[in-house]
Amino acid sequence: MPAKNNMSISRIKAVILQSLYNLRHSLEDIVETFFWPFIDVILWGFITLYFAGLEGQASTLVVFLLGGIILWNIVYRAQQDIGFALLRNVWSRNILNLFSSPLTPWEFMFATMALGLVKTVLTLFVVSAIAFVFYSFNIFSLGFYLLPFFVGLIVFSWAAGIFITGLIIRFGMRIQAFVWSLTFLIYPISAVFYPVSVLPAFLQKVAQFLPTAHIFEGMREVLVTGTLSSERLIWAFSLDIGYMLLAAWFFVIMFEKAREKGKLARVEM
Repeated sequence: MPAKNNMSISRIKAVILQSLYNLRHSLEDIVETFFWPFIDVILWGFITLYFAGLEGQASTLVVFLLGGIILWNIVYRAQQDIGFALLRNVWSRNILNLFSSPLTPWEFMFATMALGLVKTVLTLFVVSAIAFVFYSFNIFSLGFYLLPFFVGLIVFSWAAGIFITGLIIRFGMRIQAFVWSLTFLIYPISAVFYPVSVLPAFLQKVAQFLPTAHIFEGMREVLVTGTLSSERLIWAFSLDIGYMLLAAWFFVIMFEKAREKGKLARVEM
């Protein structure tokens, strides 16, 4: 394998261009980016309309449920974009060609994150527009806080995606299911639709180490009070940084081990 050069913007642009060409002919990408988020918001919107018709405080669940599903789409889509970028090259048997070129693993990752960021922003605007038109819910009522929530969720999603990519490069296609299933392991503990306090005591402790739980708790706090405790953001971003560093370290180690043992050539099997 040829020696790797310093990071190149042109090679990053080339990977983005390759992904855009694939996107034009990929129904799966279009479905993942727009169709399933649309279905999510429509489904949960009908549920919230039902709650809104109930007596008492049930109607307050409307903003919690719609806000939760919109922000959760950031987590799910951003993490999938990272994992699927590798899998598409594996499925097309292009992975060996990709990493036999001067392209470095991190150039590939940065290109994937850049394109994924654009797709995630598009998804956010689409589902937000649907929620506003159909249910008069405005996610932008979070105001300035929407930006740190978005950044906190997408950084965690990238860390999860990088970790999963490292696993696939090292151990092959037998664990590819993690790309679309791993985030669902933390879904119940992330307090997307309910407070952390409803979880069993041991899961509440686990939730404290998930930036997603701090952000969704913060979302409800902002929607109810209009303010946010800075402690939630400090916890969320500190955990994000820690997980991103761990994921990057793990990815580098797994890639180097796979290259040394010739497993890059067999990852397509």
